[in-house]
Amino acid sequence: MSLDIMAIIPEIVLVCFGFLVLMLSVFTGKSFDRAVAPLAVFGLVASAVAIFIFNFNRLGSFFNMSFMVDDYSIFFRLFTLLTAIIIVGLSVTYIKDSMIIKRNIGEFYFLILMVTSGTMLMSAAGDLIMLFVSLELVSMPTYILAGYEKTNEKSNEASLKYFILGVLASAVLVYGFSLIYGATGKIILTEISEVIISGGMIEGNYLLITGVIMALIGFGFKIAAAPFHFWAPDTYEGSPTIITVLITTIAKLAAFAGLIRFLYVGISNFGSSLWIILFIVVLSLLSMILGNLMALPQKNFKRLMAYSSIAHGGYMMIAFVAATNGAQWAVFLYLMAYIMMNLGVFAVAMLVEKTRKSEEISAFAGIGKSNPFISICMVIFLVSMVGLPPFAGFIGKLFVFKAGIEANLTWLVIIAVLTSVISLYYYVNIIKHMFFLKYDGDKKEAKIATSKVYIAIISFCAVGTILMVVLPSIFISISENAVVAGLGF
Repeated sequence: MSLDIMAIIPEIVLVCFGFLVLMLSVFTGKSFDRAVAPLAVFGLVASAVAIFIFNFNRLGSFFNMSFMVDDYSIFFRLFTLLTAIIIVGLSVTYIKDSMIIKRNIGEFYFLILMVTSGTMLMSAAGDLIMLFVSLELVSMPTYILAGYEKTNEKSNEASLKYFILGVLASAVLVYGFSLIYGATGKIILTEISEVIISGGMIEGNYLLITGVIMALIGFGFKIAAAPFHFWAPDTYEGSPTIITVLITTIAKLAAFAGLIRFLYVGISNFGSSLWIILFIVVLSLLSMILGNLMALPQKNFKRLMAYSSIAHGGYMMIAFVAATNGAQWAVFLYLMAYIMMNLGVFAVAMLVEKTRKSEEISAFAGIGKSNPFISICMVIFLVSMVGLPPFAGFIGKLFVFKAGIEANLTWLVIIAVLTSVISLYYYVNIIKHMFFLKYDGDKKEAKIATSKVYIAIISFCAVGTILMVVLPSIFISISENAVVAGLGF
């Protein structure tokens, strides 16, 4: 048992810091407010240090195989912590303009740390129960955070829609898990895989196939895959922007981490089932097509990014349709690129929103002249999202599409390329506003106010987006080692 406890020290450290932040905020009041964010960052760094100390040399399964410490979980947890540190950095300036968040600052950071810990647990889940509990630990705080601006009707609407549909998706997910248990008699993912392979029972076993498809519906909601995406546009738009960043980065990381575990460890030969593959094909196609087409008419930046997120989820699903072991590191590579681009894009958008008090795309008008540095970085992020070289998005799509072609899914890759061309229009539209249109609002708002923290984060994301193409072997090696070695292929 002592060895088992050692395996989850990083999560224990993070949860303890979360409760410390909460309690100190409650009992010390406003005098502690300035120390909340630094303490949260310290907790995230301490959790990362704990991974290096307690996990790197203690790989294996713990708690009766419900918790897996392997390269996959280690890299996913470290990347999640890095993402959370950046989000906390972005939040420091953002919450100064939010009286509601300032009044509940301890709760705010506590919930962010809980979402992070849930994502870490998700990447290490070794059975169906751990998958579900981890996913709920991610979901519940995000439902609350989406409606954190209590006096904002849009925020309340975002939270309500997210909660109602999220609970429905969770119910479908856990019912799917129960069917899988009924079909196999196992809850541990590796044992489920052994039963399915040894019995050759996936094709023709409609109880098992139904359970897997229901579970995929639950995961489909969490990654905002069409047609389970209806919550995303309203939730992205209505949530405080910093929470939108959290949902589109850490929450999406959690969903894909769980999906990879579930399919490639638990249902390891899912590629042999026509029904399961067909269902994933439908998710991928609808996400790519609807995501890009619905993004075209959007005027609100966050709604546009919601549909963009749906489309990117569709691209990543191509690797799951390929159903090959080698396709999975391509998903991890794409996720790294996607998170880096999203953090950078939203960092710039939050600066624009803070100065010009608008979330509309028109608010970006003229910043190419007034703020050339952040505008150039924004161009890097947007061009990367299209998938054009020489940026990270190109590398991400290249290897996902390569996996699709190698699995004889050329037709699906062609559709993905065509929808990527569509995305060029709405991303370039933002660039057009930045460099070719003048801002007609208050002259005092013409120049976007920046901060050293935001400039540092934007610069970091821009460098990372470029480095993935300049030094691709490093990121490819990380992805291959994390996913392939981690899942035991």
